[in-house]
Amino acid sequence: MKRLLSSGIIVMAIISIVMVSCSRKEKGRFYSDQYHFSIVFPRTWEIQQKEMGTVVIGLSPEEGLKDDFRENITITTEEVGDDVTLEKYFDISQENMKNYSKDYRLLYKSYTWLAKKQAIVAGFTYTMSGLKLKALQYYIIHNKRAYVITCTGLPHTFGRYEGRFLTIVRSFRLEK
Repeated sequence: MKRLLSSGIIVMAIISIVMVSCSRKEKGRFYSDQYHFSIVFPRTWEIQQKEMGTVVIGLSPEEGLKDDFRENITITTEEVGDDVTLEKYFDISQENMKNYSKDYRLLYKSYTWLAKKQAIVAGFTYTMSGLKLKALQYYIIHNKRAYVITCTGLPHTFGRYEGRFLTIVRSFRLEK
């Protein structure tokens, strides 16, 4: 009887440790409990939540007085119906970009994997509020929710940030 009781206590202790470690959040990782994702931004980047229709924006540090644009990564999300495929969502989003910006030009579109899900990645340029921009954008659909990760910079600085953008995007995880 004592052996059975002590075995039960050991099993309960192991279960408790596993449950606590599973719910522990990683330091330095941004979590959206509402939308069930996480991502790691560099420590030096400013993080803003729920600005301009986004869940989160990560802003690069200012590079001096002449820095007229802070490169950034935004994440937006919305519910989608059962009939909305990744391809259909991408097409609708790109149509919206054409309608709400000037000089929109798709540079490339391809399929990839992100957060263990098939994703579409696209590169494009556009003008918004008189500012010429270049963007790298990832689309994922998971559990009837579309996630769009957008990396934005100026055309002449984008190359300096592209590696950093890719590192950040690769840290994106679906948490549920």
